[in-house]
Amino acid sequence: MQMLKSGGMSKGVSSSLGKYLGWVPLSPNQITVLAVLAALVGSALFYLGNYWYGFGAFVLAFVLDAVDGAVARARGETSKLGGFLDGVSDRLVEFFLLLSLLFVPLGMPYAPDSVWIMLVLFFGTCMTAFVKAYANYQGVLTKEEADKMPGILERGERGVLLMVFVLALLLGIGYAWVLFAGIALLSILTFMQRVMFVVK
Repeated sequence: MQMLKSGGMSKGVSSSLGKYLGWVPLSPNQITVLAVLAALVGSALFYLGNYWYGFGAFVLAFVLDAVDGAVARARGETSKLGGFLDGVSDRLVEFFLLLSLLFVPLGMPYAPDSVWIMLVLFFGTCMTAFVKAYANYQGVLTKEEADKMPGILERGERGVLLMVFVLALLLGIGYAWVLFAGIALLSILTFMQRVMFVVK
């Protein structure tokens, strides 16, 4: 997988896992596909009301999605197709998670607000990746410059925070939705930050 995972701490963790999991008898692309399948299973479990099993499936999906590229780099098996599949997988895993949250009460004062927050979050997550890829595609930034593009809330950290939110939700922690709203806000700010970075 050629596509670099989110920066900072999550990138370091992903690289470390890739070195330790190099022995896994699966290709990086197969790991990517398994991440999407795990997310799909997690969404189905949420729909059926098996929230804890669904949560476990999503944890597995995010872990697999975090290590596929690292495993590829550790083995020297990076490819353009792998980078493409990795990017598609990122969006699908997050989409299935947000879809699953429609099947569980978020404890918000006004229920329809949760749908708006999900839409804002999904817009932010998709557009941050789009700005990076499209800036490189149009030749505004080189691949190296695009890979170094800053972000307040990168993909890896966002995934961790989403898992923390779902865990808090399942544990019945009051006002857990505030974290969800915060993630959505930070995603939009990251999108705006990247647009400004490209323009400048």
